[in-house]
Amino acid sequence: MVTEQTGYVFDPVFLQHDLEGHPESAKRLISIQTKLESSGVISELKKINSRPASAEEISVCHSVDYISKVEIICTKGGGYLDQDTYTNNFSYKAAKVAVGSLIDLTDAVIDHKIKNGFAFLRPPGHHALENRAMGFCIFGNVAIAAKTALNNPSIKKVAIVDIDVHHGNGTQALVGDNPAILFISTHQFPFYPGTGAINETGTGDASGTMINIPLDPYTSDKSFKIIYDEIVFPAIWRFKPDIIFVSAGYDAHWDDPLANMGLSLTGYSWISKSLIDAAEKICQGKIIFILEGGYNLQVLGTGAINSVKALLRRSDFEDELGTSPHKDPAVDKLIKELKNIHSL
Repeated sequence: MVTEQTGYVFDPVFLQHDLEGHPESAKRLISIQTKLESSGVISELKKINSRPASAEEISVCHSVDYISKVEIICTKGGGYLDQDTYTNNFSYKAAKVAVGSLIDLTDAVIDHKIKNGFAFLRPPGHHALENRAMGFCIFGNVAIAAKTALNNPSIKKVAIVDIDVHHGNGTQALVGDNPAILFISTHQFPFYPGTGAINETGTGDASGTMINIPLDPYTSDKSFKIIYDEIVFPAIWRFKPDIIFVSAGYDAHWDDPLANMGLSLTGYSWISKSLIDAAEKICQGKIIFILEGGYNLQVLGTGAINSVKALLRRSDFEDELGTSPHKDPAVDKLIKELKNIHSL
């Protein structure tokens, strides 16, 4: 019997990985915490205990030398791992707890202890590469969880849908050669980190399992719905994953300060609900949202809570900011090209 509860993971150490004035600060998670508590939604969720991952668990995606490098730098008080990614003396522990907690949340979903879940993690992970940090990310949280899930006999295939405005280059690099993992990313293009072109489709036996959907600036709700209906959902249905991970970045909102996309909170809610509906039909509702980007604190708090409400099968979504003021670019040509490349 599958429980209908929605689980979540959070640990106070995620707030200790912090740098005042940096866009990826503890204030992001505090905004979500505040909204969870003020809305009362937190009382409907089941907390899954957090724990640090072992170096062995992290090494399914990262080199031992890199893991050791992060530990040493943080032990000495921290510093920048690349031009964007800071650390302090808590960052190594926070990054380990992010990985370990997501693994355990995933296990709880697979083992039917909870229906679905949301991982409120920091630091984020979808830019992290095998041997280096990148774009605020230290370890590839979602990639590690996806690969680890495949060790469970009941999980033969995994889908990752990345809705962050930036291409999940790290996730792609870490899983792009695995035919058992479908990776779909919608992202502003060309934009940081410069990857995610339409012809990046996976390597070797995994050719065709990477679906990159590069979008023009200000692509908004109407076009996202077309993209999901015409490309994303047909691809997921064809692949038939046993669990779905959502790299949940809320920076594709039209008012995010670090990007130029056009989604509204209503659009994000539709995406969340629709992915959850698809999971219900394809994989017994096994779906987990994992926090990535989002730098407008109001949007981040409301967007994450709307996704949690969707996981709870509630429909009382909020949208204080309304729709994008920008013109929505046409996506007809993009849709046609994607269908041709991926035989959809």
